[in-house]
Amino acid sequence: MHWYDGSLIEAKRKEKGWTQSQVSLQTGLSRNQIIAMEKGNFTGGIKYLRRYLDQLGLKINIIEEHNELPQLDELSSMFEDE
Repeated sequence: MHWYDGSLIEAKRKEKGWTQSQVSLQTGLSRNQIIAMEKGNFTGGIKYLRRYLDQLGLKINIIEEHNELPQLDELSSMFEDE
């Protein structure tokens, strides 16, 4: 499961005209780490992701997730015949 969308990271890098190899040299991260970050599959430390984001001028936002299940009365209204 992806916990973030890496396509924004990839798009920002391309907008700057940088290759993954250039970013690797600039940040000290491996190219494999860069690839994983851009695919949203990075499982390393957040400090490494942040290093890349800082280079791009991006930041991490933490938001509350709302995965609440509907209440019983909400369920009945969802399945009412019209």
